[in-house]
Amino acid sequence: MTQIDLYSKNSRCIDRVFLSERRYIVNFQPVDLVIANGTVHTPEGSSRHNVCVVGGKIVGLTDPSNTPPAAKVIDANGLDVLPGLWHVHCHFREPGHTYKEDFCSGTTAAAAGGITFCIDMTNNDPHPTTLESFELKRETIAPKALVDYALYGGGLYPKTVEALAKAGAIGIKVFNTRHVKEVYPYISELGVVDHGILHELYEAVADTGLLCAVHHDDSEWCKRLTFRDYINAGRTSNRDYMEAYERGYMYGHGMAAGLAASTYYARLTGVRLHVLHMGVMPPAANELVRFAKSQGIDISGEMETATLFMTREQAEKVGPGTYSFAYAPEEHWRAVYDGTAEMLVGEHAPHTLQEITPGWQDAFSVPLGVTGAQEFIPLVLNAVNEGKLNLNDVARLCAEAPAKRFGQYPKKGRIQIGADADFTIVNMKAESVFTAADMHTKAGYTAWEGVSVKGMPVYTIVRGSTVMDHGKIVGKPGYGQFHPGIAVS
Repeated sequence: MTQIDLYSKNSRCIDRVFLSERRYIVNFQPVDLVIANGTVHTPEGSSRHNVCVVGGKIVGLTDPSNTPPAAKVIDANGLDVLPGLWHVHCHFREPGHTYKEDFCSGTTAAAAGGITFCIDMTNNDPHPTTLESFELKRETIAPKALVDYALYGGGLYPKTVEALAKAGAIGIKVFNTRHVKEVYPYISELGVVDHGILHELYEAVADTGLLCAVHHDDSEWCKRLTFRDYINAGRTSNRDYMEAYERGYMYGHGMAAGLAASTYYARLTGVRLHVLHMGVMPPAANELVRFAKSQGIDISGEMETATLFMTREQAEKVGPGTYSFAYAPEEHWRAVYDGTAEMLVGEHAPHTLQEITPGWQDAFSVPLGVTGAQEFIPLVLNAVNEGKLNLNDVARLCAEAPAKRFGQYPKKGRIQIGADADFTIVNMKAESVFTAADMHTKAGYTAWEGVSVKGMPVYTIVRGSTVMDHGKIVGKPGYGQFHPGIAVS
């Protein structure tokens, strides 16, 4: 049996912690928070423990008979206690496009959906591709976040990558793509379609040790075939767009072609490559990632819930409010089960109804996006109730795996002593139906309108403080902390 002395940040001594193989036995002075009587989940298993928190950190896991007095107790009887869940693909649109979303509304939606940590993307105005624009974004959003967060630096200029890393970028995001009609959110200036520059970006990112996250494509391939078979033929309705998507013209075969080249550049440069949008590529893309891993390339990927759960019927009903639907779901589920995709995401990419409504007639000329900050975790919990996942999978796919890949583990990503006290507490019996009226996003709609789910977050707790309690937002803007990237060797 090992004895450990722990101290909180305010120097209040926690007597002693004894660790045994079977349980934690803790003799405490009063603690700040106890989450009592819940079932605690890690990727390896589940157990009945109370969780003790002091100074925003986890300081003990006890059985109910040996729990210290606490300033606050959350009774989690009948509930499941997960590590704070992550959303690693958010477009909160600030600065520059705050009429669509801002960091306050976006992180409020995330908190309502059980998310404790968000990573925000780069298609802003100005885009965070230089030290000055990155610092402007960081300073602008700091007073607004309700949950913890990190920021990608924009991959456009190889010479600015080192400065972005030093400024705290969690990784470098590269748009290896352009929209067929140069429509936002694919800011044309951000599109790196010159493969020489792409290679130099990979070299620069490899030197920092950060992750390079890439939206792959072969833009000219996609543009030529889409114009030939759809736009020039006057076939531009939302249903035509869905057909083009299903054929792989929009988000599809061109992305797989771009990925094939990119994995080779990753091999040459040694960059830590992270593949975005695996779910909207054809299954061949999964095979490319599997092969790259077998060759020792440092590569990971994220799978969108939209392409696991969104039916074509739902996508056609919502129309321009969603860019995708289930694309070879059986193959993409296999990529989740076998570890080809290490993490799940529910991409949040909102636009206003005014912007997207013309897409019923011409879906190729409106911004592409989908909502997901608030809906992501309930959709995943519903998949658990349907038997597609279990809660140990959720702890891995939505917390521990992203925390490790983005260099924030063991501070975040797991319920263990010494980690930040981030928790997503869920009621697996609770049922809900998504409606626009319940959404916190500025977009004014949900891509999942009318979809029923079973399993809902009931508490979102960030560093020991409750920011959402049974659907009510109780956290304050500015509480969320910025977490800089950490190089992973």
